[in-house]
Amino acid sequence: MKSILSPLRVALAGGLRGRVLDCGSGEDLFGPCLRRAGNEVVSLDVDPEALRRTPGRTVLAGCTDMPFDDDAFDAVWACAIIEHVTDETLPEMVRVTRPGGRIVAVTPNAHSPFDNVKRLLGLPTWWDNPGHVRLYSARELRAYGPVHGETRFLPLLRWFFWRVPAMAHVLILDCRVTPAVKAAAVRRRRRRR
Repeated sequence: MKSILSPLRVALAGGLRGRVLDCGSGEDLFGPCLRRAGNEVVSLDVDPEALRRTPGRTVLAGCTDMPFDDDAFDAVWACAIIEHVTDETLPEMVRVTRPGGRIVAVTPNAHSPFDNVKRLLGLPTWWDNPGHVRLYSARELRAYGPVHGETRFLPLLRWFFWRVPAMAHVLILDCRVTPAVKAAAVRRRRRRR
């Protein structure tokens, strides 16, 4: 799992401030980045064993129905989690983030061109991962805010993938929670119930 600790992701996690929710914290890979700024970090996961090894405040729960009040956090960090859970997760993250807060979610690109190459070579793709419940496109994530791209295959083109996320292997949603984003998330939650 340490392969997900790219310099870009470490920088994004380290840039979050205030009361931060590490949503799907797992092995606490990004916990040191999130905690280093003196933030108050709450680690949420469904794995009690992983949480036992995580320092600080931990909460045993899933990401689709979080046991927190509305607007409880200044920021939410979600790396390699939204593809493993249902559609309710992003609206739930918006619910628990205060207006003006920030959500950073890192997830596979449902339309990654690299997956097409991997498929041709007989290698597993994002779609072949049995733990993936839902893959997102850049277009779908843009409903929440700006989306950037990341790939580790071609590091010299890092700037290109950042600006053209549809071509990247991994998508990064960097959402500033506004009243409009809150209202849209409430509508999405109501439609799904």
